[in-house]
Amino acid sequence: MKKLIAVVIAALIAAVSCNCASSGSKVDLFPQDDGKVIAEFDGIKITDKYLKTYIDELNPYLKSRYNTPEKKEELVTKIIEGELIARKALKEGALKDPSVLSKVKSTVARFYSGTKMKTDIENSLTVSEDEMKKHYEENKASFNQPEKAKASHILIKVDEKRAKAEAKKIADKVLKEAKAGNKDPKNFSELVKKYSDDEGSKRRGGDLGFFEKTEEGGKMVKAFSDAAFALKEIGDLSEVVETEFGYHIIKLTAKREKIEKSFDDVKKSIEQTLKTDKRKNGFETAVENIKKEMNFKLNKDAISSIDLGVPAEVQDSSDKMDKRQAPRPQMDPKKIEQLQQMLKERPQPAEKKDGEAPRPTTAPASKKQ
Repeated sequence: MKKLIAVVIAALIAAVSCNCASSGSKVDLFPQDDGKVIAEFDGIKITDKYLKTYIDELNPYLKSRYNTPEKKEELVTKIIEGELIARKALKEGALKDPSVLSKVKSTVARFYSGTKMKTDIENSLTVSEDEMKKHYEENKASFNQPEKAKASHILIKVDEKRAKAEAKKIADKVLKEAKAGNKDPKNFSELVKKYSDDEGSKRRGGDLGFFEKTEEGGKMVKAFSDAAFALKEIGDLSEVVETEFGYHIIKLTAKREKIEKSFDDVKKSIEQTLKTDKRKNGFETAVENIKKEMNFKLNKDAISSIDLGVPAEVQDSSDKMDKRQAPRPQMDPKKIEQLQQMLKERPQPAEKKDGEAPRPTTAPASKKQ
């Protein structure tokens, strides 16, 4: 059955691609032309022109494998045998079989939407300079990147167990050790393990990942951010920095320069983005126009009564899966505000890039000063 459907569809597509459709819904599946006759059967002549509609669809590398007299005969014979079987199938009423007919029409629809409709949509795609400039202005932030720093730190906490003066004394001692051994790349990470109270970053040698300046949207507290961005060279150490979390020794490990892209820098990218949007809208518009042209009507009540024939056990399993994946109910807006306020008042993790280790949970982030 699958082979039968394939050859019938192939014959129909070949006829449609030759623009051989007659009026109404009738289509000549074996159109005749003035090409060189290659084969004849049942009063039908298969010409080189007609065969070319098949051959043109083949992959160039596949065609190269048949580019000898013997192989050409093998290829053409296979195509003609398909035509022969299609002729036999059609004479015996293959297109009266609903399963065959539905597959034929589905294939024709895909063919048409990928050729005629696609060409019409592409030919109508235009993106003006004003449209691109408007998109650039509305999305400027996405094209620019602020300066970023990457740092590691050692945190000496101030809490009920450790007074401020004691914590500062420890921090001064740690800074002295860090400066003394700063030429050794392992020294700082060893000091992190020995002294740091930031359990989140401690497992990564104090690494906090990349972050922006606080005033540019960065999540580090301002005192920490200012100290980190004041460091000039990779490997430089800060003095002891005080924040509400305690005392920090910061080591600069990487920097990313600020990137500002002009309209001309991203013009081509914007054009492609807008064309993609218009291409999608163009297809939807084309479908709607076809519906209007053909006086399309939809009986939604009748659709709901169609039995899809889903086994009970499959439906039950699917329903259970949907319940597990169902979205949670909406939270009361007042509770959302309260939660947002709580989040603002607690430490936030440093920004993490792809491939980096998990962000610290007790990093000097969140509340801005």
